[in-house]
Amino acid sequence: MSQPRRTISDLFLRRPVFSLVLSLLLLLLGALSLGGLQVENLPQIAPGRVTVRSTYPGGNPEVVEQGVTALLEKQLNAVERLQTIRSSSSANGSSITLSFDGGEPELNQINAQNEANQVLRQLPASVARLGVQVRRSSDDLLMVLSFSARDGRYGPQFLSGWVNQVVKERLQRVEGVGSVSLSGGSPLAFRLWLQPAALLERQLTITDVSRALEAQNVLAALGQTGDEPGPPGQATTLPLRMEGRLRSPEELEQLVVGRGPEGGVVLLRDIGRVDLGSETYDTIATNLQGDPTVALAVYQRDGSNALEVSERLEQAIAELEPRFPPGLELQLIVNEADTVRESIAEATGSLRDAVVLVFLALLLGLGNSRLALISALAVPVSLLGSISLIKLSGSSINTLSLFGMVLASGLVVDDAIVVCEDIGRRLERGASPLAAARGAMAELGGAVIATSLVLVVVFLPVLGLQGSLGRLYAPIAISIGAAIIVSTFNAISFTPVAASRFLHAEQREPAWLLRWIDPPRRWLEGLERPYGRWLEGSLRQRRRVLIALALGLLITAVGLSLRPTAFIPQEDNGQLRGVVVLPEGSSLQRTQAVMEQVRAVVEREPSLASANFYAGRSFGDSSPNKGSVFIRLKPIGQRGDGDTRTEAVAQRLNRALGKRISDAMVQLSPPPSVRGFSSEGGLELELLDISNGQLSLDQFAQRAQALIRAANATGRFERVSTRFNADAPLLRLEPNRLQLASLGIDLDTLVSTIGASFGSSYVNDSFESDQVRRVIVQLDGQGRRGPEDVLSLQVRSRSGQLIPVGQVVRVLPATGPSTINHSRLVRAITIRALPAPGVSTGQAMAELEQLQQRLGGSDTDLEWAGLAREERLAGGGSLRVFLLAVLVMGLVLAALYENLLDPLIILITVPLALLGALGGLVLRGLPLDVYGQMGLLVLVALAAKNGILIVEFANQRLREGLELEAAIRESAISRLRPILLTALSSLAGFVPLLLASGASAGSRISIGTVVFFGLLVSTGLSLFVVPSVYRVIKGWELQNQSRWRARHHG
Repeated sequence: MSQPRRTISDLFLRRPVFSLVLSLLLLLLGALSLGGLQVENLPQIAPGRVTVRSTYPGGNPEVVEQGVTALLEKQLNAVERLQTIRSSSSANGSSITLSFDGGEPELNQINAQNEANQVLRQLPASVARLGVQVRRSSDDLLMVLSFSARDGRYGPQFLSGWVNQVVKERLQRVEGVGSVSLSGGSPLAFRLWLQPAALLERQLTITDVSRALEAQNVLAALGQTGDEPGPPGQATTLPLRMEGRLRSPEELEQLVVGRGPEGGVVLLRDIGRVDLGSETYDTIATNLQGDPTVALAVYQRDGSNALEVSERLEQAIAELEPRFPPGLELQLIVNEADTVRESIAEATGSLRDAVVLVFLALLLGLGNSRLALISALAVPVSLLGSISLIKLSGSSINTLSLFGMVLASGLVVDDAIVVCEDIGRRLERGASPLAAARGAMAELGGAVIATSLVLVVVFLPVLGLQGSLGRLYAPIAISIGAAIIVSTFNAISFTPVAASRFLHAEQREPAWLLRWIDPPRRWLEGLERPYGRWLEGSLRQRRRVLIALALGLLITAVGLSLRPTAFIPQEDNGQLRGVVVLPEGSSLQRTQAVMEQVRAVVEREPSLASANFYAGRSFGDSSPNKGSVFIRLKPIGQRGDGDTRTEAVAQRLNRALGKRISDAMVQLSPPPSVRGFSSEGGLELELLDISNGQLSLDQFAQRAQALIRAANATGRFERVSTRFNADAPLLRLEPNRLQLASLGIDLDTLVSTIGASFGSSYVNDSFESDQVRRVIVQLDGQGRRGPEDVLSLQVRSRSGQLIPVGQVVRVLPATGPSTINHSRLVRAITIRALPAPGVSTGQAMAELEQLQQRLGGSDTDLEWAGLAREERLAGGGSLRVFLLAVLVMGLVLAALYENLLDPLIILITVPLALLGALGGLVLRGLPLDVYGQMGLLVLVALAAKNGILIVEFANQRLREGLELEAAIRESAISRLRPILLTALSSLAGFVPLLLASGASAGSRISIGTVVFFGLLVSTGLSLFVVPSVYRVIKGWELQNQSRWRARHHG
């Protein structure tokens, strides 16, 4: 009897201690590397962002757009690596968001700052004086902290001042925090409230008060006596000090603002009052109990780790709590770290369950506890050993890498199963353990390496994929590839050594265990006989098998092209965000009344943990007629009975709100599953005005409304809406320039007088409680009630006369926009679309694009934003990667087999896996999202493995001289059990993904459905398709070889 050829495994079989040490080193390296890896929910997917903010007190949207935003945008458009530029011009200020395609975040910020500085001198003086803020930022809201007092002992001003001074300043210093914004309040300021009647009586104007403040509220830098150069003998040097700042409301009220008509001194207290109030009064915030609240929204800096930043924030808050005033309560409204922890915990639980199920599948399938244990040892060795490779790649531990490990848990045992099963078969035939191990590795070593190599190279194209798709796929590909590399090494080193040492033919299982594991083993062994008969039939009917294969290819191609697509499934992150919009012109008080109605509905929902309600502020938009809602749900297991998914809670609350509130639009929805893009859910798109100035704002708004009406009429959307309104009621002031000239009134004096009176004027700074406080002048509320107050306002001419504004200005009712947005340097209207249940994002996007093509015309265009933009950019990226993976795998197989026909036989099974995946998606009503597409890539390798096992063994038998039919039958029947066992272990590992629930369940279900059903179908069909295809192609090859030999040697 010939000795088996020598293999690399012989080295380890001769040196078993060496093999054991290597496996232990792999475990040790993995354990050490695990402690140094970052833990996060998802890798950084959103592009880096820099926000440029400017403040223009009293400015309206059109003035801000023309005088501030347009100048800054034009300059900022030249920043390196700029991907998108979007802006929003509203009353009192401008915000420009720059998105970057890679690059260092710090360098992007510096480049943006340099460009903004170049245009600073061209901006209005009040804007330049307040400065332009350039910050790294994102929509990556990490935490919202709500501060309130149940007994009402602290008013909004006290809460605002204390939270801003103590808490905000501390949290801004936490490493990894991008920005901290105050909601429901504002920093404290000295507010000078002037009475128009008292000003008129004393012949003063608000600009006179501002000049008096500028002259008398100053920093006094006086120098010192005796400074050099001085006369000889100067013995002393004494600093000069003078308190130039007015540091309290009482001191400010003593400010001399001028002289009255009779020459008497006029103090500020004679014409108004001073209090320590807020810089702005544009937001009212309450919590779920209806108490006034002040909140801090903490945004994560690009590139930082959410868990680490959250832990630092929690530590900083714990340090501050002893300093809280008595009765002050703190509530967490948003804490993304909880979602991250829950997602990681769920993914880890899936991994744990997968490992257990894989072991049980091995035990039942192999019917031998030692064989099962040796095979199952591949799981901890491979998964833990792969951690060191993951660290070397620069990846982190996140839900995606854990998904990869769950998938790998069923794959890494495949090689060990094949080896152990063959060793067990040889032991049953009477071989010694060492001989059985050597014989098995001589026969299977090539197949083990080939299948593993194929699995690894499938994922190589993923590593070259750019953009968000590449960042999503890479962690899964790296974790699977690393685990397979380690498992392959384990299969050729530790597994044969362990089998040769611990397996023997006389092994007997305990009776209690045998009752459970023997029937499945016998059933698997008993399949060989009927399978042989079925195989004979399929080989005889191979033409029909090939026709069925071609039909399957057609169904797969058509089915996948018609399957609804999506980007990332909506996950249950335990949060809801809401938008409230009242008719334009609604006051803040009216909006607050509606927010109270919203609160009354929301507080009845039993699954709620906490909530905050904001009147006057929406997401990225401040306006008296708008509001927003932040809701935090209880953990999934504590929400009670019924459907408590975030989508179901949102739908339930939306129905209740629709019945209760008729004079406002209220919409609640879960936030996006991927952080860093937007705080709101749904699809985000920009309708662009590319008419080069031919469309007015009214006409542009009509185009947007036409698109929205058409979209809502399709029935494929829960709601399509925009917060843009070109018809917001306003008062248009028309100056009579001839009258201004004849009366000697400068237009800038008129503008500054009206602006300071109605929009406030920041004059300079003072100090209070060791804090810088702005000094702001404005008319009191009684002097700002309506248009008649504008007309009665007094403005001073160049000769010193006081002239009523009504003599030089007409006040007319008009309409205009409350906010003007830009994208790509042109005007844009932001539209949000929430697809109806059962409609995928891909279908919704296609519907909107078709409507725009039909209704938009040549002067408007559509541009996707946020996650929708990433979905559109991903486009055919997955298809390209899939085709490239198949090509690379085919080339590797061709190199291994030194021909092109064997790879064709192996790859012909791939469509069978795709057909099964398609059936699973249809059965469960799921769209094909990016996770499902990644599952298809995994299936390519899984489907090929079965083909490799059959083809490799059949080729060996042909080389040994067997006839073609006999070689096919023997290889297929002998490989039946290992194929079924590897499929069974993989399917067992996929079950936790298939049946996932809780956080990140959507993504796990998507990828689990694809790989489970794909492998299930491909395994069953490949047992008949591969032999039939092999018979046809190899028969043709052998016939051609015979003809060639006959022609050349006959």
